Amino acid sequence: MDIKQIQLTEEDLLQITRRWQEKLNIKANRIQIMKMKNKWSSCSTKGNITLNNELTKLPKQLAEYAILHELLHLVAPNHGKTFKALLSAYMPNWEELHKELVNAKQSR
Repeated sequence: MDIKQIQLTEEDLLQITRRWQEKLNIKANRIQIMKMKNKWSSCSTKGNITLNNELTKLPKQLAEYAILHELLHLVAPNHGKTFKALLSAYMPNWEELHKELVNAKQSR
């Protein structure tokens, strides 16, 4: 049986973000969704998270990884040991998802 992937909406991205904020007990200053040329997402030093609207075209798991990645920057601002330990704790398969996200970026 061939099951088609249901495309995410921007509201879905916001819901995923809210759910992770609750789970992590953190709050982004602002969350925005917009067209981005070179990145899937970003987190500013002021705690503003920007999500690429193209995340809606990816599998939910990849979008969720991108969102979690940025939210964890509110706790650990760089990609050091603490950041990677948190990613591993909350999303054990993050390295595989990261590779898939990089490949998806190159094919857009």
